[in-house]
Amino acid sequence: MARLKKKTIFKRYLTVMKRSIKRLNRKSAGLWFKINMKQHPFVLGFLFFVWINVVLKGRMFAKTNTAGILKFHSAIFILWLTLVIILNLLKDKQRVKWYLRKRFVFFILLLLPPLGLIFLWSGAQFKRTTKIIFTVIFSLYFVGGQVYYNKKYESLFKGSAFDNIVEIITSPKKKIFLQTIDAGALTGLKIGGIRQGKSAKLAISEIALRYSPAVVSIKVKDKDDKEIGQGTGFIISGDGIIVTNFHVMESAYQAEVKIGEKVFKEVYLIKGVPSLDIAILKVNAKNLPFLSIGDSDALVNGQFVIVLSNPAGFERSVSNGIISAIRAKGNMKLIQMTAPVSMGSSGGPVLNEYGEAIGITTLASFFMTQNLNFAVPINYLQKIINEK
Repeated sequence: MARLKKKTIFKRYLTVMKRSIKRLNRKSAGLWFKINMKQHPFVLGFLFFVWINVVLKGRMFAKTNTAGILKFHSAIFILWLTLVIILNLLKDKQRVKWYLRKRFVFFILLLLPPLGLIFLWSGAQFKRTTKIIFTVIFSLYFVGGQVYYNKKYESLFKGSAFDNIVEIITSPKKKIFLQTIDAGALTGLKIGGIRQGKSAKLAISEIALRYSPAVVSIKVKDKDDKEIGQGTGFIISGDGIIVTNFHVMESAYQAEVKIGEKVFKEVYLIKGVPSLDIAILKVNAKNLPFLSIGDSDALVNGQFVIVLSNPAGFERSVSNGIISAIRAKGNMKLIQMTAPVSMGSSGGPVLNEYGEAIGITTLASFFMTQNLNFAVPINYLQKIINEK
């Protein structure tokens, strides 16, 4: 019965709408627009917020032709018309204008100042003095925010792509809260290459078979034992010393390291260097498979590389490519490579044709072009270990 009543109301509304359209003329249309412009000020506020963000942040009007600008404004008008019609349908149920209540208006002033100011002067129950004070405060708040973010975006766009990548990798990071052990655990640790004389280069399948067991999966947890991230690492010593990215371990209160089928729940932090995006961990184990370390200073453009990692939790994945370039900014060097990597690959080893680790995967090209991925040279790890 209720459904039948709703259908009847809807049919009645459609009938009235059809009659209204038939009687529509220039005068009545103008009157309708004039009334509805005033009736729903928050719709105008919302659309104005969209418009100003597109203009200021997207710089649409500076890069778009006349047809594109007209298309954009037509879309804004159609959106306004749709919202007004929907609100008119609900008008009978909206006896109280909830969007003009003091608490809601103040909340919108904080969230979207242009929309809040329209609410403020459209009938909100504030004193005139309060309205003036709020208008000044939130106008400055909005303009200041737009200027700040505009400058931030401009500095981002002005910098080169590589400058931005270096900034991302070397930027300050959140603290690691894992239980620490003395850096003396690295004393006497010798990591070196496996080549003696003229060693033969290995096939990808052979490298994956030999060295995948030394690649580990890492799950990071917060203080409530909730998983907040995952990544990859690799073992550099048989007694359980593991290397990964610092950003993989950010905010970690606990961590789990999976080596083969065994899961280690007691994971310790030996050393972390956020500016190089390197963290060195320790698990209590013996006789683990581990990787030998190569010389990243000897790398050349076009050299073949293999990445072992756990992208999106898919353990022991293998990808290959070449070194596109060794790039540097100031004292920071990075390996640019075409070997595909994905989320979860961070901290995985980049190997040369002999199976030596020559880099640590750190950044993939999620928002850039394809085949643009980066690794931290392994010689930085050598320096960290040798520091006293």
